[in-house]
Amino acid sequence: MSAWKYISAYLIPGLALLGIIYGGLLSWLTVVVVFVVIPIAELFVGQNSHNLDEEAEAKAKSSLVYSMILWFFVPVPYLLCLYFGIRFTQGSFQTYEIIGNMVSIALCNGGIGITIAHELVHRKSTVEQYMGRLLLMSVFYMHFAIEHVRGHHAHVATHEDPATAHRGQSYYHFWWSSVFGQWISAWRLEVKRLSKFGYPAIHFKNEMIQFSLMQAAYFGIWIWLFGWFFAFIVLGSGIVAFSLLEGVNYIEHYGLERKISENGRYEKVDIHHSWNCDHVISRMLLFELTRHSDHHAVASRPYQILRTLGESPQLPTGYPGMILLALVPPLWFRVMDPIIVDFEHRSAVGQGHQHA
Repeated sequence: MSAWKYISAYLIPGLALLGIIYGGLLSWLTVVVVFVVIPIAELFVGQNSHNLDEEAEAKAKSSLVYSMILWFFVPVPYLLCLYFGIRFTQGSFQTYEIIGNMVSIALCNGGIGITIAHELVHRKSTVEQYMGRLLLMSVFYMHFAIEHVRGHHAHVATHEDPATAHRGQSYYHFWWSSVFGQWISAWRLEVKRLSKFGYPAIHFKNEMIQFSLMQAAYFGIWIWLFGWFFAFIVLGSGIVAFSLLEGVNYIEHYGLERKISENGRYEKVDIHHSWNCDHVISRMLLFELTRHSDHHAVASRPYQILRTLGESPQLPTGYPGMILLALVPPLWFRVMDPIIVDFEHRSAVGQGHQHA
């Protein structure tokens, strides 16, 4: 896609800003657009499985515009919360408006902000990695920068990965195991890293300690600026935001498992261990996160050159629609479990033909 199409992601914070400015039912405009308008639109707009050719891929990879679109988003979560805090202190919001704006900011900071953070923490540039951490601080989920890169990508599609949902596991059960499992995993990874350099677990070089202090200070700033009640609104928005992330984690790997080889090791991560989604609107708004199969196969590939490959399993609709489906477990199982069975059958038949 053209770099400029990804600017459409800025529509989400724009809608959240409108809700803060005008209040009333517009406080819920972002929620309606994300979970009503977009899922319906994706049914009509459809998919685009086109991949860039070698020349176009090289050009896109070298273009700075794709990265600049990510960088400019870093202050957005903070500016939105700051403006909301200013309006909040004026006492002009009713309870339903406060909740609507809180959730709208969460959709911005979680849906777009965490997606951009995910892209940035994978970058080789230290500056970009810290940009990603700043975005994660806005939703109180900085440990994701450790666990996702060093834990999730190593253990994805296994029972050792807390961010992989297993067949028959509901989103609500997964939320608990993933949220706390990733936090514990991040601590273990940091302790292991520090031990290699001879440092104890409790040390100022421990990023988990650094992140905890930074997030506590961030919470404290909101108390200082606008009081305890508003600080808890920001915290609540962060919880909704990372719950949205966990919804994305849930749909990206649900029911897919890596096989264990004869030597007792898991097979190499490949494109059939993540769900792929080529729905155009989700691709634009989420910076190709939906082409998740290729991302896990080659984690170093920047978002603008991610590919879709025929062998990867395909989600039936875009991410907002799939998240809504995940919130109703019986419907989710009814839709997704037969798709998994069919995919496994086709994969087994394909492997049989190869061996033949």
